[in-house]
Amino acid sequence: MPEEPRIKILRLEENYAEFILEGVTPAFANTLRRIILSEVPTLAIDELIIAENTSVLFDEVLAHRIGFIPLRVDLDTYDYLRECYEEGKKENCEVRFRLKVEAGERPVYVYSGHLKLQKPPQSLEVVPFDISPVSDAIVIVKLGPGQAVELEAIAKMGVGKDHAKWQPVSVAAYKYMPVIKILKDTGEEAEKCAEICPKKVFEVKDGKLVVARPLDCSLCRECEIKCPGVVKIGWRDDTFIFKVEGLGMIPVWKIIDVAFDVLASKAESFKNAVSGLQGEGQSESL
Repeated sequence: MPEEPRIKILRLEENYAEFILEGVTPAFANTLRRIILSEVPTLAIDELIIAENTSVLFDEVLAHRIGFIPLRVDLDTYDYLRECYEEGKKENCEVRFRLKVEAGERPVYVYSGHLKLQKPPQSLEVVPFDISPVSDAIVIVKLGPGQAVELEAIAKMGVGKDHAKWQPVSVAAYKYMPVIKILKDTGEEAEKCAEICPKKVFEVKDGKLVVARPLDCSLCRECEIKCPGVVKIGWRDDTFIFKVEGLGMIPVWKIIDVAFDVLASKAESFKNAVSGLQGEGQSESL
């Protein structure tokens, strides 16, 4: 195991990241995964003030659908809202939208793009305040002739462990780093092994079996079972391949960065708690 953890970025996009985390325990890797899913604060609509709703949806169903519309937040605004949330100043963290749509003689669809951002609270005037639905094309409800929806939506900061609408990613998963050993690289069995692998990890080059895409291995061991004596599949229990897919609220790299901050804060709190217990124990023994 390396002296200290290391991260190697394999792929990094706005809404997707793939990286290798090396030199940690399975417990650490799973802690990071859980924090990414459930403890990174994000902004989501949490409360509706409904002035009119004559659509086919009950008020609570309408609120449920609107609450799950992901909101894109620029990084400066996000950092302010996150700090505000962590300090418990909830009244300064609220962002308000208005929505008013009325159907005439023909049916009308109400989309996420109909949510119009209102003037920010005075505390938010110091940041760019760029907040909008991730997509303007998310259907909220279809209004029949003469039906209407008018409401005010209040967005608040929260975390995924309280409600799924605050979850910043759709995928946060990891697998062990595969260790693939070729025991026999020639012959019909070797060629058969390359064809059997569902992930096409192996290739036959110049008549020899080679590992072409080791990171694609899913550790299913299909090759080892169907071709005994040709390959041996194992894994490193201190190295993990992570895949994280975001929802467009904030960039995936920011989500991972905040997750490490949360993890470090938890570790520091635990350390202080243990130190306090040790101090109490020493006082009692005296």
